[in-house]
Amino acid sequence: MKNIIPKLLLLIISLCSAQAGVFTISGVYQGKNLYVQNPFTGNLKDFCTEDVFVNDVKVMSNIKSSAYEIDLSHLKMNDPVDIKITHKDDCKPKVLNPQVIRVNSAFQFISFNVDAESLSWVTKGEKTNGKVFIEQFLNNSWLAVKEIPGKGSATINNYSLEEIHHSGLNKYRVKYLEKDGQVFYSKVVEFTSSKQPVAFYPKRVTSKVTLTRAVPFEVIDSYGNSVKKGSGMEIDMSDLKEGVYYLNFDNRTEKVLKK
Repeated sequence: MKNIIPKLLLLIISLCSAQAGVFTISGVYQGKNLYVQNPFTGNLKDFCTEDVFVNDVKVMSNIKSSAYEIDLSHLKMNDPVDIKITHKDDCKPKVLNPQVIRVNSAFQFISFNVDAESLSWVTKGEKTNGKVFIEQFLNNSWLAVKEIPGKGSATINNYSLEEIHHSGLNKYRVKYLEKDGQVFYSKVVEFTSSKQPVAFYPKRVTSKVTLTRAVPFEVIDSYGNSVKKGSGMEIDMSDLKEGVYYLNFDNRTEKVLKK
C-alpha cells in the first residue's frame, strides 16, 4: 500500500502537467486564416495541441494531425482576434503565418481605466484624422456608444469622458480607426456600478412608458425591428400599433403590451 500511494501521486502530477502549456496570439482579423504546425509530444505518439480557442470560444479539440488551420472566416473584417492554444507541456505549437492578424502601425494603447465618474485612456502613435469609438457591451453585443475625433499626436494623447454606466457590471473597450482603415482595440475593462437598477411602468401600455431615471432606450417590435430609440425618462408609444414590444434599457430587455 505504501508503494502504491507514491505511484498514484506521480500519475496525478503527470496527468495535470500534460496539459499545462498555453500559447496565445492576438491581433486583428484581416480576411485570412491562421496555419499552425503541430509537433509530436515527447512520446512521439501524441500530437501537441489539445484545444484551440478563438475569442474565448473553443473551436477545435483533440487534433490528430501535424498541421491544422484555424478558421477565422466567421469574424468581421477588423474584428479583434485572441487565439489561445492549450498544449502538452513538453512541446509547443507554432503559428506559421502570424503576420496575417498583425498590422503595421506605430499606434498603441498605453492605458485604459474606468471608475465611478469617468472613462480615461492614453494612446501614442496616432495619425491625423483618426477616429475614436467608445464601445460598451450591451444586450450581449458590443455597441459604439460614443464617437470622438482622434487627437492625432504621434507622442502622447490623453482622453477622458464622463461615465455612461448602467447599473451592475459594465464592460468597455475603445476602438481606434485610422484614416487608412486599420483598426485597433484596447483591452476590455470592467466596472461594477452602484447605481440602482432602472424600474419602469406600466407593462400594459396605452400611451407611454415611464422610467425611474433617464437612460438610453430602444423599442423592438415582435419581428425584431427597432422602431424607436432615444434617451430620457419617458418612452412615447402612442404612435405604435397594438401588440407585443420589447424595451432595451439599463442593459436588460423587458416585455410590454401596447393596447
